[in-house]
Amino acid sequence: MKILDLICFIYLGHGLSVQITQKPTCFYVKSYTGNTHVTVNYQISGMDENKTEITIESEHGDKLAKKQNTKEGALKQFLREKGTYYICFKSQSKGYKTVSFDFDMDGVDKEYAQSEQFSDMSKELSRTNRNFQTIYRNQNWITDRENAHQMLLEQTQQNVKWCASAKIGILLIISITQICVVYYFFKDKDFSGRV
Repeated sequence: MKILDLICFIYLGHGLSVQITQKPTCFYVKSYTGNTHVTVNYQISGMDENKTEITIESEHGDKLAKKQNTKEGALKQFLREKGTYYICFKSQSKGYKTVSFDFDMDGVDKEYAQSEQFSDMSKELSRTNRNFQTIYRNQNWITDRENAHQMLLEQTQQNVKWCASAKIGILLIISITQICVVYYFFKDKDFSGRV
């Protein structure tokens, strides 16, 4: 099994944000009963957002599901057996990236009510809960994207300062060189007009 940068136990339905690199960053979940559906919702921000790979792997290293070259979406997989499964994120480029994600595992009823058993008010509460989860997910994604852009802006500002300093230095060297060349060229010349 490959060396994992980060292994973290995640309980059902939590959202996380993590910086990813070209080495896989993995999290594990446990399916206690088997016959469970897992859905990973993710959004990626940073440089080359589309150059990312998301996988769900078994504890034996078998890749069960894989998505590449998307900056947001959902990866779904049916987990047949009970055991440990890994959700891995990997950057396919050297650029800075942050992935915001959460996941849900079926088998645990997260709805406030089932539509056949309860009143319309329960259905509305359930729909409102899903809307709040979507808003929360989007707020995390926007915050992570702003942080990534802030880092990029600071790096760009430093690069511009160094470039400007280098240009000024080169212009000073060229000016001093031209002054010296002109000075030594005319130093021994006589311009008085005597023959």
